[in-house]
Amino acid sequence: MASHSLQRQLLYMLCILIAVFVVIPMLLSSNPTLSRYYNSFFYSINAPQTTYTISGSYVSLAQADAQTAGIPPDLFVRQINQESGFDPYAYSPAGAEGIAQFEPATAAGLGIDPWDPVQALQGAAGLMARYRQNYGGDYAKALAAYNGGSGRLASAIQNCGPAWLSCEPAETRHYVHIILGY
Repeated sequence: MASHSLQRQLLYMLCILIAVFVVIPMLLSSNPTLSRYYNSFFYSINAPQTTYTISGSYVSLAQADAQTAGIPPDLFVRQINQESGFDPYAYSPAGAEGIAQFEPATAAGLGIDPWDPVQALQGAAGLMARYRQNYGGDYAKALAAYNGGSGRLASAIQNCGPAWLSCEPAETRHYVHIILGY
């Protein structure tokens, strides 16, 4: 009798494992949004441990990357804090990934892995430096481009001129104000 009960428990456990590792991923493959959440969850559980800690070393790394890229370290630290709270496993409902919250296409275009905090922070600092240069040193515009895209920023500038920020969505206005402190 005990042998039968043990066999039944093992069969149940086997069914659960098959569901979790075979059936659910197959079902999720037809829905990209759910698939990303599932993959993000398992990535964060199985992610390799780094020597950096969220509390201090990521901040130090961000400051060094900002310095190397020629952008203000204090603003870059505020930006990454706003993006992910320095969480290298952050994932947004919009699909942004990692510590610097890159969209997958942006990360691919930069040739970086958004889940690797070292690559992501270097990539984000370099991108901010390019945006700052593209917008004549205007850091607010660089932040708006990072947050909402350069196309949306171009439209805001074209439609509103010097009051371009008022033409940006509330999320981008808030983002720029929080980071720049005004």
